[in-house]
Amino acid sequence: MLVTSADLWTPAPGTVVSWDVQPGASPPRRVDLSLNQRNHLAAAVAGEPSVWMAAGFDVDGPVDVVALERSYREVVARHSALQVGAEVVDGAVRGTHHEASELRWTRRADVPMSTVAETRDHVRRELDAACWPLSYPAFWPAAISRPDRSTVVLGLDHLHVDAYSLAVLVDDLHAVYAGLVHQGRVPDLPETSCFVAGLADPPRRVPADDVRLGAWHDFLVRQDHRLPTFPLPLGVGPGERVAQRTEVSVLGDASVADRLGAHAHRHGGSTATAALAALAVAVADLGGPDTLPVLMPVHLRSTPAERRTVGWLTTTVPVELATHRDACATLAHAAGAVDAARAMAAVPLDQVLDSATKPLVRERTDVFMASYLDYRRLPGHEELLRRRAHHVSAPTLADDLQVWVSRTHEGLGVRVRTPATLTAAQVVARLLERWRTTIEEMASGRCADPLALTGAGRPVHPVGSP
Repeated sequence: MLVTSADLWTPAPGTVVSWDVQPGASPPRRVDLSLNQRNHLAAAVAGEPSVWMAAGFDVDGPVDVVALERSYREVVARHSALQVGAEVVDGAVRGTHHEASELRWTRRADVPMSTVAETRDHVRRELDAACWPLSYPAFWPAAISRPDRSTVVLGLDHLHVDAYSLAVLVDDLHAVYAGLVHQGRVPDLPETSCFVAGLADPPRRVPADDVRLGAWHDFLVRQDHRLPTFPLPLGVGPGERVAQRTEVSVLGDASVADRLGAHAHRHGGSTATAALAALAVAVADLGGPDTLPVLMPVHLRSTPAERRTVGWLTTTVPVELATHRDACATLAHAAGAVDAARAMAAVPLDQVLDSATKPLVRERTDVFMASYLDYRRLPGHEELLRRRAHHVSAPTLADDLQVWVSRTHEGLGVRVRTPATLTAAQVVARLLERWRTTIEEMASGRCADPLALTGAGRPVHPVGSP
């Protein structure tokens, strides 16, 4: 799956087909919201711009409008996360649940486009307007119809989805659309779980003496209760936030990624832990610290039904990546650090924040974050390349650096989000060059005995990729 930003997206022109969706007459019922959703909505109330994501994929020929509308209706009814909205009542934000069967779908006038830029700008304007979390439905169903090959586009506010969800939506929408076009019926889809039901059953808190909660507290103490920030200059001052800049690049082809994963496996890790280890080395080589603290999103899907579920189903864990002169020692340390961090995902973030000895200090609005997603493990992964599936994110504002690493059959790719400053652009250029070089070195290098590097008595085992 191509992971990019709307300002870098190059959709071929065609006729934009879309629908206006409105809630039904029945009043929505109240539902709880997750911590991620509450934080997201607080930013929206404070005036932050819309943070949307769009799932796109290609289909053969011009769009069958009737089949596509039916597909959208079926998928919205299938995934309760797409039925969740939010409203502000007496200054407080609360969640709402709308009945999918009562939604009113109205076909909008088609809009012909003649250039890539015109198409991109029009779609982006529509997504900015439609995907606002405080106005349900906060999603925009559309397509770019062409005579030979068309593109289905479903944009959604972050309230509804995480990155994993977009792959599920591509697979479900494609399956339903193809079934209707070719067999005249909606196919049977794998079982999914109910996101709304999960909102009413929040994660259980762990005992106060749980070592994983203690690890969170220890991390915060070491950071003086400050969330991680990228340690190299980005050209923005304290309290300053500017338009974001996005860089999409390749970190290694399929051969490099395979060799990197195999090498990391021998030292207790995975391709994900190796990519993070290489990032830490690259930052240190550019003048950063020997130990790099960073936040890492981890998805919470464990059962087969949950892996078919759309919703914002991630938590965030802290990772401290130490660099060593020996690259393989760095690999082994990263494997252990990510292993420990992933165990901390069982601790609800609400509990971490409630039990912290001091309030969190936010030096920046954003945080330094590194995400990794192996699309080969997601629903429909075999068809993602053939369908030209893509994940397009909204450009907003930025004051820190964030990276999203993607593993596909083509190799390792990365999307980097930074403030749009000359300093940040220069830092990212050097960072990507050193990161690629380090990955190649780690993929090709030789080390001492892995057991010696990982510590006496410590078992070496693969760490699951987030």
